[in-house]
Amino acid sequence: MPTEVQLLGPPIVTRDGVVHAAPRGRKVWGLLAYLALAEQAPTRQLLIDLLFPEAEDPANALRWNLSELRRLLGGPDTVGSGNTVELRLSAGSRIDVLVLQAGSSDAAVELPGLGRELLEAVRIDATPGFDAWLLAQRRRVASLSGSVLREGALQALAAGESAAAIGFATRLVGADPLNADAHIVLVRSFAAAGDETAVQEQLTSSRDLFREELGLDLASELYEAARMAPRGPARLGPAAARAMIESGEAAVGAGAIDAGVRELREAAEAAAGDPAIEAVAWCALGSALVHATKGRDEEGAAALHRAIRAAESVGDRVTLAAAHRELGYVEVLRAAYARGAVQLRRAAEFAGDDDLEMSKVRSVVGVTLADQGKHEQAAVEFRAAIDLAKALEHGRQLAWSHTFMGRLRLLRGELDEAEDSLSIALEHTRAERWTAFLPYPEALLAEVWIRRGLLDQAADTFDHAFALGCSVDDACWEAYSVRGMGLLLAARGDLDGALATLEDAMHRCARQRDTHRWLRGYVLDAMCAIGTVTQHPAVDAWVTDLAAFAGHAGMREFMVHAYLSRRDLGDPDALEAARTLAVEVENPSLSAMLDGGGSRLGALLGAN
Repeated sequence: MPTEVQLLGPPIVTRDGVVHAAPRGRKVWGLLAYLALAEQAPTRQLLIDLLFPEAEDPANALRWNLSELRRLLGGPDTVGSGNTVELRLSAGSRIDVLVLQAGSSDAAVELPGLGRELLEAVRIDATPGFDAWLLAQRRRVASLSGSVLREGALQALAAGESAAAIGFATRLVGADPLNADAHIVLVRSFAAAGDETAVQEQLTSSRDLFREELGLDLASELYEAARMAPRGPARLGPAAARAMIESGEAAVGAGAIDAGVRELREAAEAAAGDPAIEAVAWCALGSALVHATKGRDEEGAAALHRAIRAAESVGDRVTLAAAHRELGYVEVLRAAYARGAVQLRRAAEFAGDDDLEMSKVRSVVGVTLADQGKHEQAAVEFRAAIDLAKALEHGRQLAWSHTFMGRLRLLRGELDEAEDSLSIALEHTRAERWTAFLPYPEALLAEVWIRRGLLDQAADTFDHAFALGCSVDDACWEAYSVRGMGLLLAARGDLDGALATLEDAMHRCARQRDTHRWLRGYVLDAMCAIGTVTQHPAVDAWVTDLAAFAGHAGMREFMVHAYLSRRDLGDPDALEAARTLAVEVENPSLSAMLDGGGSRLGALLGAN
């Protein structure tokens, strides 16, 4: 019999439309949540260590709780009985948090508990490790709920369902009042409905809120979102529309961003009624807004959803693959990894035997995995992406994939492999004259050299990367370089100067809203590592911020680092929490730190 499991809000299990009696003992709910959300089936011993270490007979306590869980779920076969424990629900069963992670946005937005806390009001007396896991999952689920509402609003806008979009966007703003993207989507939804009064009121309210609360000026983005659709756009024939698209893309490629975006938008609007051309135009516009402009990912995502809507109507698999990939990339930048993975799976389905598209998709999948600490899985994706691009002799794709493979190797402390990958990336980047990308592999390679003790060589490269990053106005590249300069100062013994420089890097991350959020964690992690050694007055706040930031995003590796910093600050429970969270991090370099044989700062500077 299919079973419905609701873990968002107060937990409930329903079978055949009947709510089953709650289990005896709250740890049954904790056990169910852990089994549902674990990346891999846990061993019995791991579950004992997490939930029952203080029991008089821990193994028997686990057996009793598993029997209660089987009763709750409807039978002895619903939970495996081997050394590893996994759920085995019948076909048609559904667990709401899994729909939230991997289901369609249509299904996810209809979840009864959407926006509610995981295991709401359930307090489980377990270990510090389980407490850390549950807190991280609650943060991640809350973030996912917001991503689903945003996705639902953008899909409704693409379908012309402005009332539904307003509903989703209103809920999103209510759940996270200081989320700039939420306000932009709400203004865009009012504009799509043609409600000029609501547009102006919300625009003013949102603009003033962010100025007063955060000192941010969102005026330009809000005014762009408030732009009403033109009345009766001039229609273009297919040939003229394609010419406009080609001209707009060429302008963007040549650096005339505003002119190119304007031409692409005009082409998309003028192609209304011709879905084959609309799909291509909206996809080109969305890609330009995501990659070529700063702070306009939200507008780009809206355009990409419109591209998908049009492409679906004519069966344009090429555009569907590209648009889903770009949406997946936007979600990766936002650190909404689970929702990004949904888009990337769709992209791979549509890409089929298009090797270049598959190379692009698999490289973004690799970034998604690596950001979460799943480095071994990520390496598989990067190797596949590189092999496909190499066969096609596609220099830019090779540069991109080798750069992220180099970042992965650097994070794992595999310096020889990191240097090899980044050197290859630089060769391709220079051969392609891809100046706008060059600062990234340069900054990563310079960090490898810090760990090798080649400080003067690293300093020259960081300076070059920083100058280039500033020249192309890319906050990500600037922040990578400035972070590296901070580590360089630390390697030379100037820890106070290092912290001041890292704070500058953090400010640069925040200068543009659509910077890669993982990078913010990367900078904050370095601040925590140095602040712990210097006993900086703000280090407790930095560590708390890192744990919260990483928890919302599901950046498991940074969560482990945060708890290791807490250990070094004297928290007696932090090491157990770090070990629990490290179970799903594929990084052998963590072992020494978890065993007490190394420090975060030592790892960053190559001292271990």
